[in-house]
Amino acid sequence: MITVRDVDVRVGARLLLSGVSFHVSPGDRIGLVGRNGAGKTTLLHTLAGVLRPAAGSVSRTAGLGHLPQDSRAADQSVTVTDRILSARGLDLAVRALRSAEAAMADGTD
Repeated sequence: MITVRDVDVRVGARLLLSGVSFHVSPGDRIGLVGRNGAGKTTLLHTLAGVLRPAAGSVSRTAGLGHLPQDSRAADQSVTVTDRILSARGLDLAVRALRSAEAAMADGTD
C-alpha cells in the first residue's frame, strides 16, 4: 500500500508536481501517463524512495520494486526476468531449481 499526501516534486528549481495526493491499495492497477518531461519517472523515483519529495509525505507498507528506465545503468548480463524475480528474492529459488534440474539430468544426487 502506498499513501501520498500533498507531495511536491522538484528537479532543481523546477516544480514538476504540486500538492499530489493519492492512495494505492494492494491489487490496484495503476497507469501513469503524461507528456515527456512531465515528471512521471521522477514521481516513481519518489514513490520508490530513491528521491525525497520537496514537500508532503509518501508512506509504503511494503517494499516497492523499481526497474531503472536507463537500461545502460543496469548490469547488461542480467535478464529482465531475472531482475524482476530478484526484486522478490525469487532468483535464488530459480537458481536452486535449475541446479536441481541439471543434477537430475546428469543422474547425480
